[in-house]
Amino acid sequence: MSNRATVWSVGSYVPRRKVTNKMLSQHLETSDEWIRARTGIRERRYAAADETAATLSTYAARAALHAAGVGAEKLDWVLVCTDTPEMWSPPTACFVQDALSASHASAIDLTGGCAGFLQTLQLAEGMAAAGARVLVVGTELLSRFVDPADRHTAVLFGDASAAFLLGSSAERQGLSLGRSLSQSDGSQADILTNPYGGVRHEITAEVAAAGAHHTLHMDGPKVFKHAVHRMSQAGEALLAESGLTSADLDWIVPHQANQRIIDAVTHQLGLDPSRVFSHVDRFANTGSASVALAVADMLHQQLIRPRQALLLVAFGAGFSWAARMLTADALAPVLFLDGDTV
Repeated sequence: MSNRATVWSVGSYVPRRKVTNKMLSQHLETSDEWIRARTGIRERRYAAADETAATLSTYAARAALHAAGVGAEKLDWVLVCTDTPEMWSPPTACFVQDALSASHASAIDLTGGCAGFLQTLQLAEGMAAAGARVLVVGTELLSRFVDPADRHTAVLFGDASAAFLLGSSAERQGLSLGRSLSQSDGSQADILTNPYGGVRHEITAEVAAAGAHHTLHMDGPKVFKHAVHRMSQAGEALLAESGLTSADLDWIVPHQANQRIIDAVTHQLGLDPSRVFSHVDRFANTGSASVALAVADMLHQQLIRPRQALLLVAFGAGFSWAARMLTADALAPVLFLDGDTV
């Protein structure tokens, strides 16, 4: 049997600060009941003032390395997927590479919205199968990129980071990367966007004064419709390509956007809700970190068992969507950091 890319270990970091719906309702025209009824979210985490995309990424990366017992000097690649980077240049991954003292690693950033982590896995798996040791990190500080006065977006997002350490199955067992797919439809880009900061819409003094550069534009009903359709479509297509049906799945791990989307995808795929993982009530939408954070939490709670099959699906800005099969050839060790660091 040929060598396969394997998730050797998983690490994650969620900031200590909890922001409840009640806390948000103190400055927004909303309530805990309104938010929970429309999103299923009860609370989310916000990074501390001295935490950045690089620090969150480094915490999750160290957790993954510590869980695996692998030194950072053994890494070949550090890939950070984020829509909220440390700065536009250099890449956030370079700050992480330096903080880890991963002296032999090449470091680059990727972005793909909430589907970006699964897309990055698809790019990284060939290197890992060939013997490279690849750290894939998904990180977001979305609390700093939404309008705090907009109740339609401010309630949806939280901050977090999660990391997969990838390597070859020839060296060690773990969560085996199976089939995957990803697609995009750029014609829908204006439905979910933060347009400022690039060369098309520069951040002028007027834009900065209005805070528009930290405003997420979202057509909620259209995003909901596309998210449900595309994640369901991706899941069905990947199952068909793998010669499987939904009955062969032990778990589906959807992007944690909101509970209504998760429920609609569950219904569309004809799944038993007890096999669909959700912790959106505790962490909200963490963007590029979302799916990896969910897997980290599942391993932390010992929900995943040996030989179980998992389907990961995600949808995000672009629009982009992706799906990935994981098989637990062995249980990947995990370190889930809740406000603590290593």
